[in-house]
Amino acid sequence: MQRMMKNLKQNAALPLSLLAAFTMAGCNETGTSSLGSAEDEHDHAHEAHPGRLVIASRDGAGDQLYVYDLEESALLPGNLALDNAPSALYTSPGKRFVLAPQRDANQVQIIDGGLYQHDDHVDEVSPSLTGTLTGPAPTHYRVHGEQAALFYDGDAGNAIMAEVELLTDDSLETASSVASQTLASAHHGVAEPRGDVLLATFRTAASGLPEKVDIYHQHNDHYHQEGTVSLDCPGLHGAGSNEDYSVFGCSDGVLIVHQDGENFTAQHVNNAALGLAGSERVGSFDSHHEMPHFVGYAGDRILIIHPDDGDVQELDWKEGAAVSLDSHSLDPHGEHLVLLDDAGDLRIFDTADWSEHAHVENAVDPATAAPPASGHGSRVAMTVAGEPAHAFLSDAGSQSIVVVHLEEGSIETPLSLNFTPGALAWAGLAGAHEEHAEDGDHDHDH
Repeated sequence: MQRMMKNLKQNAALPLSLLAAFTMAGCNETGTSSLGSAEDEHDHAHEAHPGRLVIASRDGAGDQLYVYDLEESALLPGNLALDNAPSALYTSPGKRFVLAPQRDANQVQIIDGGLYQHDDHVDEVSPSLTGTLTGPAPTHYRVHGEQAALFYDGDAGNAIMAEVELLTDDSLETASSVASQTLASAHHGVAEPRGDVLLATFRTAASGLPEKVDIYHQHNDHYHQEGTVSLDCPGLHGAGSNEDYSVFGCSDGVLIVHQDGENFTAQHVNNAALGLAGSERVGSFDSHHEMPHFVGYAGDRILIIHPDDGDVQELDWKEGAAVSLDSHSLDPHGEHLVLLDDAGDLRIFDTADWSEHAHVENAVDPATAAPPASGHGSRVAMTVAGEPAHAFLSDAGSQSIVVVHLEEGSIETPLSLNFTPGALAWAGLAGAHEEHAEDGDHDHDH
């Protein structure tokens, strides 16, 4: 496939150094081929490791995971067998773990990526399944700083209420949560972790999306409700947080919640002020702890929201092209916004001034990269991670992962696989000076 660039440097190879390959053949207790054993541990006195990609296969039942080591430039031998096909793959706040929610099975399996800092070196062990979190219909997962909130929608038909679990890398080591809370209603919701405070949605109606945000304060391993945000947010879907604010998408606008210590105030920016009309609404966000603005998504329209004053500017990302938005993400530092359109072009924007940093044409071929829906999803999977930051895109047609260097805006050598890739997530090391990127909202058809 011919790939054309605009205003880009020439392709460069991934900064991957070849090390001696692991000898990782083995069996777990069920007899399924595994990715090795803890005896394969290596100690390396280098400062960083480019990380590993945990990749779900589209083949068969879709319940097989494979791990690609970016330092060895190779798939690690074997595979990890999940109980069910994952509904998504998420990276933990500290980057070591990957979570594989299985919404219909009411559980989340935890994968240890096998990389962690130990004194002055990096310990490398074989990736492994380390435990399971359980709860009714796990769906939205939000990272803010070193915390993550996992929201379980519950089951209204069986009077099973929604739940929230607060997770950190330390708690995931033992497949547990720091704190949890059962809510007063079952609904498709979301929670924003803010240190000792949790903002969680609440629904008063018998059905539909929530319309309120409750304020919870952590008390050891659970929470106490200490109030409700003063303004409603009908049809609430989507959320994001930075250091001082959390935002929520409403059917009639955006709810902006400001935290000042233990005090919370709110403002509502209606759809007319956002420049939206008819059925248009913001339903998801990208955010970063240190980024002052929020990126709101209303279909193919992208809004840059200034929470201090409620001002909004629309990002003209299409450049007049007849394309639709397929995937979006921020890089780990919140410095670049990465957009993939349905024509296969990757557009990279600098968040400092929202100018286009690079435009990678034909990064993937959508005709072959995303096969017809097979029960495991049909869109191109994308994760943005690493140092320097790269975008990794699943290319099902060529059984490979497309790699784009964000700063240089160049396509690098693809990662060859021997299976059809689906969802993917990056696991590795969070740098000593790296701020954690926030996981953006994900759209769900429920």
